[in-house]
Amino acid sequence: MLEISRHAIRLILPETCSAADSRSTRRHRCRDINVYVTQNGALFYGTMIDFSAFSFRVQVQTTPPQTFDWMDTDLTVNIILFDGNKTLYSGDCRIVKQTHGHNCQDWVLTPDRRNIRRFRPKEFRSTRQQMSPLPTISFIHPLSKKQANLEVIDLSGSGLAVQEEFKHAVLFPGLIIPDLQIYFGDGAHVTCVAQVVYSQKAENTGLTGMLRCGIAILDMPADGHIKVLSLIQQTRDKNAYLCHKVNLEDLWDFFFETGFIYPKKYEFIEKNKTRIKATYKKLYTQNPKIARHFIHQRNGLILAHMAMVRFYGRAWLIHHHAALRSSNNRGGLAVLNQIGSFINDSHRLNSIKMSYVFCYYRSENKFPNHVFGGAAKNILNPKGCSIDRFAYFHFRKSGHRGYTLPKGWHLEPVTDHDLRDLECYYEEQSGGLMMHALDLGVDNHAITETEAAFEKIGLIRSRHLFSLKMANVLKAVIMINIADIGLNMSDLTNSVKVIILKHEGLNYPIIQASLLELFDRFQLDEMPVLTYPAQSAATLEIPFEKIYNLWILSMNHTDDYFRYLKRLLKFIKH
Repeated sequence: MLEISRHAIRLILPETCSAADSRSTRRHRCRDINVYVTQNGALFYGTMIDFSAFSFRVQVQTTPPQTFDWMDTDLTVNIILFDGNKTLYSGDCRIVKQTHGHNCQDWVLTPDRRNIRRFRPKEFRSTRQQMSPLPTISFIHPLSKKQANLEVIDLSGSGLAVQEEFKHAVLFPGLIIPDLQIYFGDGAHVTCVAQVVYSQKAENTGLTGMLRCGIAILDMPADGHIKVLSLIQQTRDKNAYLCHKVNLEDLWDFFFETGFIYPKKYEFIEKNKTRIKATYKKLYTQNPKIARHFIHQRNGLILAHMAMVRFYGRAWLIHHHAALRSSNNRGGLAVLNQIGSFINDSHRLNSIKMSYVFCYYRSENKFPNHVFGGAAKNILNPKGCSIDRFAYFHFRKSGHRGYTLPKGWHLEPVTDHDLRDLECYYEEQSGGLMMHALDLGVDNHAITETEAAFEKIGLIRSRHLFSLKMANVLKAVIMINIADIGLNMSDLTNSVKVIILKHEGLNYPIIQASLLELFDRFQLDEMPVLTYPAQSAATLEIPFEKIYNLWILSMNHTDDYFRYLKRLLKFIKH
């Protein structure tokens, strides 16, 4: 050394010397990770050697007649990392270094982007919540097979953010983590499949040398997801309860006090009180995967309630919205907000099985007509949000004895051809969502999975489809839903739908005869009957009691719904 100062060091170097540099980020060895590298139809196979949060080193081989000249290093390549049959990463990369070799080369690849888009972007995203104490995530890194533990900076029902040291970072955008565990301060934990969606320098945190990584939840068991959402919602609002165990006597008292159970409904409930309470015990104390309840409660007093049940394969029924009336109680809006958050956080998870939400309401009921009816009018797209009107009457077998189908008329199980005719008719009549939401499509009319989910917790759920025909011409499709009494307080989950395609030759006595035949077949005594389209009741002189609207929202149009709701109710937060 000749000289040293604050600004420089002067050295005499020998004729030959070696240079060494220190990596800014640590590289991690990989175990049993295979790789495909593709570019313009050329496919190279290899293994992964090591990785950092910013680059990968892979060893690839040629297979005759391939040569490495097939690969243009000025262009991006697409790589897929996999372990057995599990894909762990795919994305566009650039080759920044390569060794020499005719049959085998090592390549260093850098991802082309520091963020990815896992899902279609949404205007109304899941709300992130900072928890105290901070949760942690723990997982076996899918590439290195080593344990990793990181603190969760914020959390939502659809994702989370963590921080890690720049030098030792192990996360990069696109990486899929098949088994990620989230641990909470009380010792509870949940497991999910996750994917890193971005990695960037942590700014405005007062910390240097840190990366902030966003992680999307790809799927999570339903019971685990309830735990996460319950913690998040209660952190945001201490009076918000999701699927907690409810004192059923308090719930009954609340339903009576709010007027939700009115005199005519009380007669039905009193008659079936024991069976209804048994159903509610299963729904409200056993945390089933097919049901959710949302309660706004202060000092042990229930102020508002709303519930959901997955009644079809991928469609959830919203029902039982009730709230105490007082000048300072916004509980009714609070539970509507809770249910909106649940929908927003959940519908992308396969375990929740939610492609649609739906409800029944009468136009005379101002709140649902304003919220749900207004949303449909505002969205103005029946493939996003639709309303179909049904005429309702109650049918008792004992009051209609003696009716039989005339000669030439018959009932038979619905066929695929019948369902195609039904779909064409409905598309022309409404163009809405009922066929797919209510599992009436040719490719989705079996509900065996839904039936099994109900049976698992000791509840009844079955559905039967029949065609009413005259001289083999389809006149109507009859759908019988059989479920536990009281699953829905208006018993619309235990009902018959008569969808009328053609009026010619059809009349009320023929419908009565059809219902009697089916009631005898399934040993039914009485049931609500919903006739579609509603105007057919008047045409066929069917004595109906009221009109119900069937409202359905597609989960592809949640932004449209929340945009309307935000404008209508400033209190709503999404």
